[in-house]
Amino acid sequence: MRRVVTLAVTLALLAAGIGVPAAAAPAPTPLRFVWFTDGPDLAAIQKLVAQFNAANPDVRVELSVLPYAQLNQLLLTQAAAGNAPDLARVSEPGRFFQYLLDMRPYLSDRAFRSAFIPSALKAVEGDHGELYGIPHDFTLNGPFVNVTLFKKAGIALPADRCVSWETWGKLAAQVRDATGVPFAMAVDRSGHRLDGFIQSFGGSFFTPDGKGLRITSPETRKGVEAFVRMHQEGIMPLEVWAGGGQGYAAANQYFINGQLPFYLSGNWQVAQFHDNIGDKFEWKAVFNGCEKQYGGMPGGKFIVAFAQTKAPAKVVRLIEFLGSKEAMRQFARESLFLPTRNDLIKEGIEYPYASDVMNTFLKGIPLLPETSYENYNMYFGPVANEVRDRVTQAILGEISVDEALRLAEAKSREIMGIK
Repeated sequence: MRRVVTLAVTLALLAAGIGVPAAAAPAPTPLRFVWFTDGPDLAAIQKLVAQFNAANPDVRVELSVLPYAQLNQLLLTQAAAGNAPDLARVSEPGRFFQYLLDMRPYLSDRAFRSAFIPSALKAVEGDHGELYGIPHDFTLNGPFVNVTLFKKAGIALPADRCVSWETWGKLAAQVRDATGVPFAMAVDRSGHRLDGFIQSFGGSFFTPDGKGLRITSPETRKGVEAFVRMHQEGIMPLEVWAGGGQGYAAANQYFINGQLPFYLSGNWQVAQFHDNIGDKFEWKAVFNGCEKQYGGMPGGKFIVAFAQTKAPAKVVRLIEFLGSKEAMRQFARESLFLPTRNDLIKEGIEYPYASDVMNTFLKGIPLLPETSYENYNMYFGPVANEVRDRVTQAILGEISVDEALRLAEAKSREIMGIK
């Protein structure tokens, strides 16, 4: 009788639309996404992650923000212990290749990889065509000019896209002399900026395969000779490269203060120039120097997937979203970075401010020589620092250019383990 009554009640509840509780929906899959931030990019990626989570209820992306100084070692330690995140933002993907996921079997768009700058994509490709991630944002070395000082001096800015560093140096010195500002042309004390300078002479630090060195090559020597000479002639101020400091030094404050007609740095300066210069004077970006070829050097960050993930298809879904045209456009605009998608580079992006400046950098990307992408080499940082410090000695007259390059290459061979 009890069974009959229970069945009758259950049928009555079902008929009334009340019924028994439905089975709970499966919990979303958590994805741990390690990120390091350069500033405004954090808010930009947080917004995109929120959009992805809202559109994909089966996934919950958890953003974990780490200091850059700890990133590489922590990721390597976690991966070696079998506790890698699902994906991460990195600057040197080659360090992690043995732990990364080949995304190819999980891509919904088989042509996805063709959307990106081919030379940048190589940094996340394996020897057998593996695709471990994407180049997600891009930076580019490049010069700024104080347009107001050029106008005050009565010197027209060159209309030609291909202007040599030597020509820029002479023009900047003329502006300095005509306006009474203390400096003419400055370059950040950085091996990266030096590499961008010598690229225009056909020089570079590495061989094309990244396994050898070209620090003592005739082309690199010619570029370094010009760089040292421009310091010794007073076109470039000793205060930046030979001012007694160690490591990286920027000349941005000279430019912000209106003391510098020509400044070689990069697009990451745009936000602070916008904030700190205001309407004090007119400024703009121009194309990199062009001697034998176009100069400049790219940088940027990559998003890579780790093979230890338990949800590879969902990780790749997220990376495809972040690499999509609209998501990358949004990220680039809000973080003031350059995109890595070919279509966005071709079309340009409307930035919240300084759009002409940012799009000048964008237009410079297709002009970069192939050798400039050698900086994605995992040894680039220590090698560039060694060259920087030896070239500083040459600027000070402590050693010759030839000796500086010989010593830098010998030390770099040690760094890379080349016999």
